[in-house]
Amino acid sequence: MTTRDRIIQVAGDIFGMEGFKAATIRKIAEAANANVASINYYFRDKEGLYAEVLEELFAYGFKKFPSNMGLNLHSSPEERLKAFIRGMFFRLMSSDGWGGISGKARLLARELMEPTPAFESTIEKYIKPHKDILVSILADLTGPDVEIDKLLLCSISIIGQCIYYAFATPVIQKIAPEFTPVEENLERLADHVYTFSIGGIKAIKEFS
Repeated sequence: MTTRDRIIQVAGDIFGMEGFKAATIRKIAEAANANVASINYYFRDKEGLYAEVLEELFAYGFKKFPSNMGLNLHSSPEERLKAFIRGMFFRLMSSDGWGGISGKARLLARELMEPTPAFESTIEKYIKPHKDILVSILADLTGPDVEIDKLLLCSISIIGQCIYYAFATPVIQKIAPEFTPVEENLERLADHVYTFSIGGIKAIKEFS
């Protein structure tokens, strides 16, 4: 692993645990067995390093677990919705993805609660296109009679379910430990969110 890669790896952990404001360049440099000058050389400053950490995090997650999970456009909207939800679960919570609240996904959790300027480009490059894909799937499921505002609400509800499992793990462990989003439960939980969402989408379509 190069010095640059090592710095990004360590910085992701420290930013995730401590947040952008509390994390220091000196602490990151020490943890990465590097010097402050090397961080300035590669990333210019703490803001540049943080932006690069976010970019690497999202680029890796969406490459490893894309929204279509390998399906093509000829797949049914039901299949595409199921793949979309499964992709979110594994991207957010699997050990090959962001690892949930105990892994890199805690950076996303922090950004959702207290966005930094660096998050704006992440929203534009990754999150908005991700949302647009889901809205397109929902439009194919419901047909032309359902208003875009309802499709947007459905998409937020579906994404919200996935995010809740990722970031509320400590609560779920206390109230329903058998449904804790650990590796062996991810397929089952993704299937449940899909089934639950399909029911809601059918109701939206029926009453539109």
